[in-house]
Amino acid sequence: MQASPLGPDSLTRWPIYLLLFVLVLFPLLTAPVAYGREAVNLSAQTNPLCTSPTKPTITTNGPTTLCAGGSVLLTATEGRSYKWSTGATTRSITVSQSGIYSVEVVDVNGCTGKSDDLEVSVATKLNRPKIEYTDPLIVCQQGSLKLSIPEQEGASYVWKKDGIPVSSESNEFTATEAGVYTVELSNFCGLVTSSNRVEFKILEPIASFEVQAAGSLVFCTGGSVTLSVPEYKDVTYAWFRNGNPIAGNTRTLVAKEAGTYTAQITNLCGTYSSSSNGQRVELLNLPVKPVAQNVTGCTKSALTLTASGGSPGMYRWYTSASGGTPVGNEAVFTTPVLSESTSYYVAITNGECESERVRVQANINTKPAAPEIKASGALEFCEGGSVKLSVTANSNLSYTWLRNGQEISGGANTLDVNQSGEYALTVQNDCGSTLSSNKIKVNVKPAPAAPQVQDMSVCGPGSLTLTARGGANGEYRWYDNATTATALAGATDATFTTPALQNSRTYYVSLVRNGCESSRVPVQALVFPVPQAVASVQDIEIQSGESTRLLGSGGANYSWSPALGLDNPTSATPTATPEQTTRYTLTVKNEEGCQDTTSVVVTVRQLLVIPNAFSPNGDGVNDTWEIENIEYFPDAKVEIYNRWGTLVYERTNYRGEWNGTYRNAPLPVSTYFYLITIPGKSKFTGYLNIVN
Repeated sequence: MQASPLGPDSLTRWPIYLLLFVLVLFPLLTAPVAYGREAVNLSAQTNPLCTSPTKPTITTNGPTTLCAGGSVLLTATEGRSYKWSTGATTRSITVSQSGIYSVEVVDVNGCTGKSDDLEVSVATKLNRPKIEYTDPLIVCQQGSLKLSIPEQEGASYVWKKDGIPVSSESNEFTATEAGVYTVELSNFCGLVTSSNRVEFKILEPIASFEVQAAGSLVFCTGGSVTLSVPEYKDVTYAWFRNGNPIAGNTRTLVAKEAGTYTAQITNLCGTYSSSSNGQRVELLNLPVKPVAQNVTGCTKSALTLTASGGSPGMYRWYTSASGGTPVGNEAVFTTPVLSESTSYYVAITNGECESERVRVQANINTKPAAPEIKASGALEFCEGGSVKLSVTANSNLSYTWLRNGQEISGGANTLDVNQSGEYALTVQNDCGSTLSSNKIKVNVKPAPAAPQVQDMSVCGPGSLTLTARGGANGEYRWYDNATTATALAGATDATFTTPALQNSRTYYVSLVRNGCESSRVPVQALVFPVPQAVASVQDIEIQSGESTRLLGSGGANYSWSPALGLDNPTSATPTATPEQTTRYTLTVKNEEGCQDTTSVVVTVRQLLVIPNAFSPNGDGVNDTWEIENIEYFPDAKVEIYNRWGTLVYERTNYRGEWNGTYRNAPLPVSTYFYLITIPGKSKFTGYLNIVN
């Protein structure tokens, strides 16, 4: 096709085409194409509204630095659509992880703007650290201690000495001053303190010191003096007497022995001894303590107390065991008038030291209080029982017991009673004062007579019924032990059936009547062994007329039955000559009368009676060949042969039924040969004649 040149008509039509393009096509080409509710800007460069799009912003609902587990809501400027750096397309997103976040927003004019980056930081919760160290905690005069804790991301550190901050540089710190060190960690999540405190000590040499005494260094044996040295921290103490180590590791020592005492104090800087010559302790010997005896007198009298072992004027009498002022200084001291017993104490002095004090008792026999008898148990009991009567003991009194008004033996404050009666007591002191007690009535109930019993026995394991006499059912008590307190449950009758017993044992029975129980009587439940009857021979077989010996064992007495055919049926080994097969039963008894049985069969083999002829002629007499006693040999085999050796008859368990036929036909009159075989025993042969 040739292109036609533009003619005048074409030129005249061009403004029309241009106008059509401007009015119709250009807006279509430059307008955004809508898909659903959003629009894609096909020619944003030419959209006069997007020459400088609005830049979106991101707002938050809280801090952008978070603690682990927290979150923050990021919200973009409102627009038609959103695209976050995370890929989300919603206006708001919730953030819980560290990162740089931004958003692109398409506004209502279809223009796209991108926000500035927003950083979100997530801090880890701090762990409470433990301060670690390897250097010594105690140094002498100078030194350092390197402290450290594990580093934790995002944390700041504050080291403190005695609670005052000293460093905030890092997780490590070197201490050069004495004190107690801790560390604090903090971040956005909070603050934690170290789990431990480390004390760094810088010690100095111990200054010169002396042993000090808190009292006199010269004292009597039994006394003491307290020695001391200055108090220091982080030291050890050691004490010496006459240059030898002694017990004691504190700054004070109670010295009770004579000698020169010194001390040492040791710390990290060294060991330092007390200056001068220490403290010398001297002991004075005590006099030997005196000997004195107690004295007894009556009410409202003055008693004379006497001591020995010292010289005149060396005695010291006191009214207390320690301390106080002496009330006498001679060997003999007379008390004031006394109404009650009083303790005095006497010692001997040598002018410097006083002996141990000895107690001396001035006993006054006051009028005794009326004694009250008390019982340790029930006052009514069964014969064989007892009750203890008693009053409060007093060594200054004598006692007299009475039963039914009559004096009985017993001069103590207690009395064991096992008889009925009314009991009383009188008491008297050395001054003649006498008082009577209350009266106690004791009733002893008679116990029933013990029951009569008889031992029982059983052959072999089993139960037995034991029987007692002398009481009524309900009054009996059966026991399985001679001393146990509890009777067998439900066993209150005259008879008692034991459980199955494997061995003999003893039971006990008593009678209970009116609340009192008789003595227990033993009852033997005897379990005797059962003998084992033994026949030492197996079942045997003999020929008729022969004899055999039966062998029995296992007991003390023997009995064979039936006695027929035995020479002595009560012998353990009788001779048996039975006429026919017999089962002999052996009964064996032991000395206790228990028995057992066994048996043995003696089979009597009868002799065969074999006729040598028979007449099978049908007359009813000798029509068959009858062999006497063959029924005793059921396994016997009978064979008949003719003169030419032909087997004409054969049968096992023969019963006399052959009638002289062969193949259902009568055999001719002739002589034949028989063979009778008894397996394992014998064979019988001979000639047999068939006659008319």
